[in-house]
Amino acid sequence: GTHTLTVALFGLLRAGDTLLAATGRPYDTLEGVIGIGEAGKGCGTLQEYGIHYDEVPLLPDFTPDYAAIAEHAKTATVVHIQRSRGYTQRKANPDVVIFVDNCYGEFTQIREPLSAGADVIAGSFIKNPGGGITPTGGYIAGKADLVEKISHRFTARASC
Repeated sequence: GTHTLTVALFGLLRAGDTLLAATGRPYDTLEGVIGIGEAGKGCGTLQEYGIHYDEVPLLPDFTPDYAAIAEHAKTATVVHIQRSRGYTQRKANPDVVIFVDNCYGEFTQIREPLSAGADVIAGSFIKNPGGGITPTGGYIAGKADLVEKISHRFTARASC
């Protein structure tokens, strides 16, 4: 991962450009790539190649500071958004439902989205799983309580 990120950053940035870390300090492994503090000193960091580094810390509740990001992004060449929380806390909704549109995705990987942590998937019977055998149709699968909620839209019941 670090190597891939490094290649991308060195490919996108040139001397005089600015890298903005919009969601706080990146993974510690990137500190030596960027040249934060003494990390990577003498090893050809981005900063040693004349690339500036800017950072917008997360707010105290671990959410992005959108106003500060908008201000700092005005002078940035590349805005880095670290989607995962990495090794720091990030506020997330523990009750969020992960829904995956699985159309054309069925049987293309060893694991399906539900086995990778998704809560609900939906797909088409006329694509991969049906191979065109059926002229119409689809499927919804996942956690029983969520599929039950969804089922209330399948038909028009008088009450649920």
